[in-house]
Amino acid sequence: MILYVILFFIALCIGMATSVYAFGTGGKRKKIFEDIYFSVEEVDGIGVVYTKNGDYSAILRMENPVQKYSANIDSYYEFTQLFTAICQTLGEGYAIHKQDVFTRKQFKDESTDKHEFLSEAYFHYYEGREYTDSSTYLMENPVQKYSANIDSYYEFTQLFTAVCQTLGEGYAIHKQDVFTRKQFKDESADKHEFLSEAYFRYYQGREYTDSSTYLTITQENKKSTLFSFDHKKWRDLMVKVRKVHDQLKDAGVKASFLGKQEAQEYVDRFFAMNFRDKTVSMTGFKVDEETIGMGDRHCKIYSLVDVDCANLPGIIRPYTNMEVNNTSMPVDLLSVVDDIPGVRTVIYNQIIFMPNQKKELAVLDKKKNRHASMPNPSNQIAVEDIKRVQDVIARENKQLVYTHYNIMVTVTSDADIQKCTNHIENAFGRMGIHISKRAYNQLELFVNSFPGNCFGMNEDYDRFLTLSDAAVSLMYKEKIVHSEDTPFKVYYTDRQGVPVAIDISGKEGKNKLTDNSNFFVLGPSGSGKSFYVNSMVRQAHEQDTDIVLVDTGNSYEGLCEYFNGKYISYTEEHPITMNPFQIKREEWNIEKLDFLKNLVMLIWKGSQGTVTKTEDKLIEQVINEYYEAHFDRNSISRLCFNTFYEFSTGRIPEISHENGLQGIDLASYNYLLKEFYQGGSHEQTLNEDMDSSLFDETFIVFEIDSIKDDPLLFPLVTLIIMDVFLQKMRIKKNRKMLIIEEAWKAIASPMMAEYIKYSYKTARKFWASVGVVTQEIQDIIGSEIVKEAIINNSDVVMLLDQSKFRERFDTIKSILGLTDVDCKKIFTINRLDNKEGRAFFREVFIRRGQTSAVYGVEEPHECYMTYTTERAEKEALKLYKRELNKLLGQKAGSYPKSTESQLGCSHQQAIEAYCRDWDASGIDKSLEFAQKVNKAGRVLNIKRTDISKKKSRPICI
Repeated sequence: MILYVILFFIALCIGMATSVYAFGTGGKRKKIFEDIYFSVEEVDGIGVVYTKNGDYSAILRMENPVQKYSANIDSYYEFTQLFTAICQTLGEGYAIHKQDVFTRKQFKDESTDKHEFLSEAYFHYYEGREYTDSSTYLMENPVQKYSANIDSYYEFTQLFTAVCQTLGEGYAIHKQDVFTRKQFKDESADKHEFLSEAYFRYYQGREYTDSSTYLTITQENKKSTLFSFDHKKWRDLMVKVRKVHDQLKDAGVKASFLGKQEAQEYVDRFFAMNFRDKTVSMTGFKVDEETIGMGDRHCKIYSLVDVDCANLPGIIRPYTNMEVNNTSMPVDLLSVVDDIPGVRTVIYNQIIFMPNQKKELAVLDKKKNRHASMPNPSNQIAVEDIKRVQDVIARENKQLVYTHYNIMVTVTSDADIQKCTNHIENAFGRMGIHISKRAYNQLELFVNSFPGNCFGMNEDYDRFLTLSDAAVSLMYKEKIVHSEDTPFKVYYTDRQGVPVAIDISGKEGKNKLTDNSNFFVLGPSGSGKSFYVNSMVRQAHEQDTDIVLVDTGNSYEGLCEYFNGKYISYTEEHPITMNPFQIKREEWNIEKLDFLKNLVMLIWKGSQGTVTKTEDKLIEQVINEYYEAHFDRNSISRLCFNTFYEFSTGRIPEISHENGLQGIDLASYNYLLKEFYQGGSHEQTLNEDMDSSLFDETFIVFEIDSIKDDPLLFPLVTLIIMDVFLQKMRIKKNRKMLIIEEAWKAIASPMMAEYIKYSYKTARKFWASVGVVTQEIQDIIGSEIVKEAIINNSDVVMLLDQSKFRERFDTIKSILGLTDVDCKKIFTINRLDNKEGRAFFREVFIRRGQTSAVYGVEEPHECYMTYTTERAEKEALKLYKRELNKLLGQKAGSYPKSTESQLGCSHQQAIEAYCRDWDASGIDKSLEFAQKVNKAGRVLNIKRTDISKKKSRPICI
């Protein structure tokens, strides 16, 4: 009896010991986080993490390669190819742990540049706006979001398939994509100019999602009770992680190793699930079957696949199609993880384990034989599935891997996490992926998702076997547009509504995208074309760019007045004049000869006329002899059109007689050119010297709407203005820009084609750009001159909403050299579901060289009132300016004394006062408020108590 008692007691002790060892105690659970890592060290610039089991891990900083909304399907396949190659590189015994971190942030202007008033208003408008950013700490995903490039997704899969092959047996890849909600904030230290200040103030506090991607490569330590250093395995790890880094770099993926301090910070932030704040705290952990409590936050982990049933689609591609405006737009297969509502942080864990291939193939063979030995329909299907896998492995040299995927979601403690659960289940369900509902091991999943700790994943219910390219297809591949590294920053919004800076020239940034910065803008009436050009021109001028605009509709009057520029309108009493013949000897060259020849031919033959070789040679000879008579013989006292007309009408008959020329219509020459001669109806146009101060003006608008129907003056004056710009271009050393609205059509003729080509090519040599703006599709379809002289010499193409042209877009596509990927982006303009939390805005497609994307044009009240062409709104602003002048003159008024001295007659001050009242009025529509002002006939001076907190509401295009 005593023996039985003793045996029972021994058995009880053994059972308790086994239970404690297997399941732990409350104390063990408390220490579970302390025992994850042995140490973090830095070896040759690589931060190496050691786990308690002796697993080595190296962490890479990378950027996902696929640009979001790039529309490039290939980029998704390239991603899978890349990671398949990485798996092959690593091989058996390795694991890849990729973490993509998505963080909701608020927009913050981090530029250090001083902004002009309108730019200041622009950035203020966006301050604090939430958005999703895809800049990464460890690596950058290679596929640009919304790039529409399918190839980029396949390239991703090829890359990571190669990485798996590089690593091989005994390694694991752990990719973590972390998405964090943040708020936009202007962090620049410099004072912005008025409009830039308004711009950034407008965006202050707007929420966005910041995305970070971490790639952890872990070498498995064979399980043993004692840890011993294996120099051979250590050397193998160092060789392979560097090889993987080279593979990523060669594939164009931004990736860098984390140092010791960065690796420690990364682990701390993961522990706290906080990638948003500068400092993090790790307190108040409370775990149950459903969630993990973390102070004021709750975290829930969803396993992507239930290994018992593996509910996945029959065919997996690295992308899926989103239908937008009857166009298939490729997006990441896992794009749903970056847009989960109500979350603070989302981490998508993607882990790939590289097993021994021979062993796994042998296991598969045994399974096939076992199923085959029991003939029934379900077993027969299993046999056929295994045979297909074996055939693919044998024929295509594919690699078998074990994988695990989970989504970690963090919300505030007062949020309903069930809403996130419903959203995730519904979103994945639509793709044919059924989220596991049995993830009760929340703590174990959390601990084993730590960087470098992935081999702790249970082999039976946390991992499933598949081919490496299928595994990589389930990785997150996309990145989002970021501000470019360039001294010339023009701000638009990305497709989630947060300002990003791009180099609109394509030439001045770190990455050179174009050979020239000439541009072509096409947008039908009502598409927001003038608003867009105003925005671009305003930002260019704020960055020391001289602007010359040729307009036919008063589109730039407000911006010119704001910049205190020169606004020149053509009238009969005050025509635009210049003396193109007045030059110095050193200025006489072949370029000037060609310009004068074109000028004479334009008057004689008209813009659509044809010129024979004889006539061309004749006029060239006359011009040469005219300047010889002045420079060499002093027989011509003053260079001007009058003296040239006198000289040419006398010399042309002589040359014709000397050379026996026939068919020269001298009568029409004398008659048509006489209009510009002394006593003619346009005698001032080519005889009076141009206002020399124009060369010093930095913002000039030529308004020639009054002569747009004149077949002679319209092209002639346009040609004169172009020559003014070319002269200015040679004199001024800073950046220059010439924008020609509909007036460009006046010179788009065969006769002027060579001069246009010359102007475009010359601009490139003098840090200048020439741009044309049009709204009629027929303008580019029906003119070879447009294609040859303008489009072929414009490396930058800007298209607004093209829906009106969709039925005829194939012709536009051909002429502009657009790709299928470009067209997918173009047909999503203004059609994406990205309007929530934003006011009305327009989008624009911009292609620089071979790089293209769609951006948003969304600006605050201050910018809108500077750009507006609506008559009632312009009249209301003029009323404010007039009334404020009176207030200043009287030293009195209804505004407080503290602001009285700031009110005056400048355009900026009028805009400030007007927008202050507009914001206080509670009226959203600009025209409605303008009508209220005009009806009142005075400054409204609307009072409000929260003026310091009120942000400018947007009004766009």
